[in-house]
This record gives sequence, structure tokens and C-alpha cells, in this order.
Amino acid sequence: MFEATQERIFQVAAREKVFVYRSFLSLYTIILMTLVAGGVVGWYGVGVWMGRAAVSVLAAVLIPGMLGRFGIQIKVTRIITFYRRQLGITTFLLTFSHGILVRVIPRLLRGNFPFATQQLFELFGTLALSFMFLLFVTSNNTSVRRVGPWWKRLHRLVYVIVGLFFFIRFSSA
Repeated sequence: MFEATQERIFQVAAREKVFVYRSFLSLYTIILMTLVAGGVVGWYGVGVWMGRAAVSVLAAVLIPGMLGRFGIQIKVTRIITFYRRQLGITTFLLTFSHGILVRVIPRLLRGNFPFATQQLFELFGTLALSFMFLLFVTSNNTSVRRVGPWWKRLHRLVYVIVGLFFFIRFSSA
């Protein structure tokens, strides 16, 4: 039963790429609209949720590579691999929205400069977001062609970002 379900999902994901790409564009639009609305209203809780969602999506993006190193092949991970770029962009947009809604907007509303007197976990978060921005702007076919073999090396920064997430988690506790 589980194998049949996996196969069906895999077939739909492979056959309906245009629909899935359009769905990701809709998701990006929703995230950005939420960021704008949250910036006006001050949705701190939504920003926290976006940060948690970003970590979850990043974990999902990394799972196929980790399992592949152990020779484990699961159809669901192949679906994730199909849409890894879009999931990475989603991770960046969620992380960026998290930072704006949880740190920048509340500080601006209090009359503070957003990056003044950051705590250690905030510095790690800012550094991770900076690295994610590099990955975000190079997540396109033109960058893959122009950067050549360095593109893959650049995108290995994701492992540094994961390390920074651990530092963020344990330095804020």
C-alpha cells in the first residue's frame, strides 16, 4: 500500500512539473504577502512559525543527499530532489520573513535600530541569512552555467548554514 502511494505521488510529481512550479510561485507570493501584511500588523507569532517552517523545509531538502550517501533510495526523496531548488528558495523566503517579523519590525516599532546590540544567536542568524541569500540569488540556470564547477562548492554553504542553525538554537537557550 505504502509503495503504491509513493509510486503514485512520484508519477504525479514527475508528470505535472508545470503545475508544481506554478504552485511554488503561488507559495512564494503568499509568503511575501504575509511578510508585507505582518510587517504592517506586527505578526510576531507568524514570524516564529515561518522560522520553524524554514528549518523543516531545509531538513527536507537535505534528507535526499544524506540518505544517498548511505545508498538508501526512497521514491519520496526523489520527488524532493526534483524540486530541491524551489524548496531552497522557499527556505530562504521563510527565513527572511522570520528575521523581518521577529527581529527587525519589533525593534523598529520600539524605535531601535534593527541591528544594534545583537545577541550572539542573532549574529549567527544574520550570518546564516547572508549565506542563504548567496544561495538564493544563485538558484537559477544562468548562475549554474556562469559559475560552473564553483556553483556546487558555493551551494555546499548549506552545511555551514545548518551548523549555524545549531549554534543559534543552543546559544539562545
